[in-house]
Amino acid sequence: MALTLEEKKEIVADIKQLANDSSSLVIADARGLNVSEANALRSEGYKLNVSFRVVKNTLVRLSLKGTSYEDIDDDYFNGPTMLAFSYEEPGAAAKILKSFAKKNENLNIKGLSIDGKHFNGSEINKLATLPTFIEAISKFAGLLKAPLGKIASLMNEVPSKFARTVTAVKEQKG
Repeated sequence: MALTLEEKKEIVADIKQLANDSSSLVIADARGLNVSEANALRSEGYKLNVSFRVVKNTLVRLSLKGTSYEDIDDDYFNGPTMLAFSYEEPGAAAKILKSFAKKNENLNIKGLSIDGKHFNGSEINKLATLPTFIEAISKFAGLLKAPLGKIASLMNEVPSKFARTVTAVKEQKG
């Protein structure tokens, strides 16, 4: 059944809102995915605050105008296109789709975009390997903690060495 003009306008507005609110976008070829696989993707996306949409390519092009994704090459918008928008963690959609593509040969990642920079689908690892906010903070805290631990052990070493020296002198003198 064909979409009415009003329905198309609603879809364009919805995708534009998703694009403006998101931190990254992954574009995949949805050809060959069955309903249960698509639902599994949506379920994973819900857990990580990722929205998936399958929309006609002409509506996608209209939707992305005026967003940071408007310069994405039109070559990515051929065949059935799935859009995956990440919100809190830029790499969340990329991680989900990369992991799903390993298990399912029907899913092909076409391209991705983050902060106005667009990449080919083969560069999915750039986005999928980004640490989450919590992981980044943990790594940063670990980097800060290491020098403090060394300082503490050095400061503890001075009195310990002094005590060992005094003990050694005492044993020597008898």
